Amino acid sequence: MQPPSDNWKRIRRATLERAQRNAIEPFAPLYTVYMCVCAVYLAGFVHFKFLAHDAELNLLTASLLITAAIAGMLVPLLTGSVITLHFASRRLERLAAE
Repeated sequence: MQPPSDNWKRIRRATLERAQRNAIEPFAPLYTVYMCVCAVYLAGFVHFKFLAHDAELNLLTASLLITAAIAGMLVPLLTGSVITLHFASRRLERLAAE
């Protein structure tokens, strides 16, 4: 079996880099969104578990409760997306490095 030609290697690398630009890079802000959602969820957890000792419900507490609940629902959804994006990115990088 003959080794691949230089032209084939350049075309393969260009194709993999284009796939990286078109499929992975547009979803890169997902990492930042995931980090912010986790931070909001953690802040809500810490506030209600350790700091909230009063029984009254005011506007600030209600808004924190709602945002923490929404963040809690988004964490599992975004976790799967971020993990899939990470592994796809690593796979494309590994293929381009060959």
